[in-house]
Amino acid sequence: MAPKEEKFRDMSSDLEDCESDDQSLLDHGLNQKTVRSPRKRHWAFLAVNAFVLLLNVGILLMISSPKGVDEGADMKTIQYPRFPQHEDWIKDAIDFELQVYDDQFGNHGEFRGVPSPELDAAWGSMYLERKFTHFTIRIPGEGFREPTPGSILTKYEDEEGGVMGTFAFIHNLHCLKYIRQYMLPEYYPETAAMYKPTPGSPIPVHIDHCIDILRQSELCRADMALYTFEWRENEPNPVNIHHTPHICANRPKLTKFLEEVQVLPFGQFRNPFTGKRPLWDPTED
Repeated sequence: MAPKEEKFRDMSSDLEDCESDDQSLLDHGLNQKTVRSPRKRHWAFLAVNAFVLLLNVGILLMISSPKGVDEGADMKTIQYPRFPQHEDWIKDAIDFELQVYDDQFGNHGEFRGVPSPELDAAWGSMYLERKFTHFTIRIPGEGFREPTPGSILTKYEDEEGGVMGTFAFIHNLHCLKYIRQYMLPEYYPETAAMYKPTPGSPIPVHIDHCIDILRQSELCRADMALYTFEWRENEPNPVNIHHTPHICANRPKLTKFLEEVQVLPFGQFRNPFTGKRPLWDPTED
């Protein structure tokens, strides 16, 4: 403020000097009517200073007002919109650590290769069993998510209660599992029969949905780990190297949390609108 006030004082002084030297102004071809009266100059000076004061107050308020998300905020400081109890519930479920992906080509590792009971068991251990209903969790109560308009949340009918749900990453694993099985119809005829292409959907609608959900999930997470390209003596083109650390959830801790909340639906559900039971039986193997 001080430099601006000094500038306006200097301006006022210049105007006064011009007023005291009317002859000099006339010598330059200016009419005396162009010289403002002291009263007009006074009001102009006050108006300019008031404008500058309001401008500075506005800037100060903008700087001091709270922002929706701090630029330096990480995942643990950003709450899910409207439902902070969700954040409280999962805060002890995840510890982040550095992990390097298994990025080698070839049939190795427990999740790759020719389908076998062992391979299916490995995929089942990734928080998934054979049926969709086998990756449900017990949300402690209402208020974590609101139902969509015209719908009612599905509640467990045992003494513990709660709402039936799942986590987004488990749904993504479910999608990967069925995309993989869809690509191997001779090994997974049940999946092939469930998801059939049609003239309007050469990729079955459910599989297409899963592919797009995975696309959106990757863009949402935006893993910024760096992959570099390297020259190799026996390779004509640069080789992309995936072997780099990523920030990942500690799997043992995540698994422990899921063991506490993952549960099959208890009792026999009924649709509250129709009174009918679901088509699936959650107690089937």
